Amino acid sequence: MNNKTSKQTDFTKWLREIRRQAYVKECFHKDSNCSSKIIFAHSIQNNRILKKISQNGEVLYFEETEDKDNNNIKFLLSKMGRKKATTFTGFCGDHDCKLFLPIESHDYYDGNEEQQFLFAYRALAKEYHAKKTALKLGDSAISQSPQHGKALLGNLNFQKYQQVALYQLERDKQLFNSALDQGKFDMIYTRMIKFHQEYHIAVSSAFTVKKDLNGKDVNNFSDLETDMKYLYLTIFPQNGKTYILLSCLRKYKRYLSPLMNQIQEKSVNERKIILSNILAIHVENITISPSKWEKISEDKRSIFQKLFQDTVMVEGKSMTQLSNINLFV
Repeated sequence: MNNKTSKQTDFTKWLREIRRQAYVKECFHKDSNCSSKIIFAHSIQNNRILKKISQNGEVLYFEETEDKDNNNIKFLLSKMGRKKATTFTGFCGDHDCKLFLPIESHDYYDGNEEQQFLFAYRALAKEYHAKKTALKLGDSAISQSPQHGKALLGNLNFQKYQQVALYQLERDKQLFNSALDQGKFDMIYTRMIKFHQEYHIAVSSAFTVKKDLNGKDVNNFSDLETDMKYLYLTIFPQNGKTYILLSCLRKYKRYLSPLMNQIQEKSVNERKIILSNILAIHVENITISPSKWEKISEDKRSIFQKLFQDTVMVEGKSMTQLSNINLFV
């Protein structure tokens, strides 16, 4: 074994171990009614959505793998069994079963505030779990091996942002859980966009944008003392249509509704391009049908994956420059 191969092997073993140590297992709605077991909960419904878009029981999902040439990580859109895709250890079995019945057992109904709340709530839970795990992993990486940690994180300012983001998400978690317990589902504002065709793409994600499509500031990433205004995005096919739900805390409506309006006011084709760019730049929790992915031209698939890889570790991303990609085909 040469020296380069030995270093790669050491990095791979080290990364696997700190991932194992860092993975968070806790219920997002922890209370006295929690069951004892934390489960692998689906952030996108398995039987209602993933089953519909899967091919031979598989969907395409971004997997984190080692970049052995650079002792780093990279993300590849790979086939994954639908029973595993989008799962995270963020709920106990009891809460995962009971809290989401209105969206697990019933079709989405236009304007249903409880369903819209639950879709946003699940997206927040997934992002909270991802941020908490990433922060724990980053702290472990830096403390155990500063050299590997810097290679893994790239810019250590990223870790500082993770800390601030998690603090914000902790507060949003309390707001959402309190509203859920009290049935105050109107605490979020939702704009629904509908395509009159089923596109086999499913998304559940929470993220922040720096500017809207006109270049107006939404979040100030240079001032981490100000609140981050999260956008919650859910996409799913249902009964011959594709639904796109854009949600935010109602108190942030004046910041995020202009972006929602800008998307909705575009032509159908322009909406598809804008949403495809959002998925590439801002969303990690996305599933795509393997057969539908093959219908997208090879150059557009390459652009999408490169955009994702280039921006996945970057905060404060802008939406003012769009690539010519369309996943809704």
